[in-house]
Amino acid sequence: MVAAALCLLFSTGSYSQDGEKLFKANCAACHSIGKGKLVGPDLIGVNDRHPEAWMLKWVKSSQTLVKAGDAEAVRLFKENNGMPMTDQMLKDDEIKSVLGYIKDKGTAAATPPAEKVADTPATAATGTAGSTSPAEEKKAQGPSILNMFSTSEYLLFTFAVFLVVVVMVLSSALKRLAEASK
Repeated sequence: MVAAALCLLFSTGSYSQDGEKLFKANCAACHSIGKGKLVGPDLIGVNDRHPEAWMLKWVKSSQTLVKAGDAEAVRLFKENNGMPMTDQMLKDDEIKSVLGYIKDKGTAAATPPAEKVADTPATAATGTAGSTSPAEEKKAQGPSILNMFSTSEYLLFTFAVFLVVVVMVLSSALKRLAEASK
């Protein structure tokens, strides 16, 4: 058990780069790390709240756990207004990579920058400590679906949604045509 914990501890750093890519591709549309709830809950500290083995099952199929009556799964499902998490077609190593990234990112997000000076009445009046650029202010307002993706990612996503709608419309039309020809 101790050996497994040490392996996990030393291997999370190597997972971080791939984990970041996997997180952005599979998780970032619904989850943040330390920036509050989006569609799904904020994932900061998720590694401390749930055992890894449970997380592997949850990510692959949250509804399997909910339907099996897993108390934690049912609680999370209810806390998120009965909105199921989309099943992820990821391998265990990929999920562990994402969890490593979340842990690394969460640790970084929880550590405030040393140079930040707290606003005091004196600095607030002069505006020195709290001075931020418009870009920093926008970032501080929290995540926005438009700020999360680059223009090319946004266009790719929009095109994918468009294709799904076209396929659904064509499928419906073909079904009606097949029924009419009977």
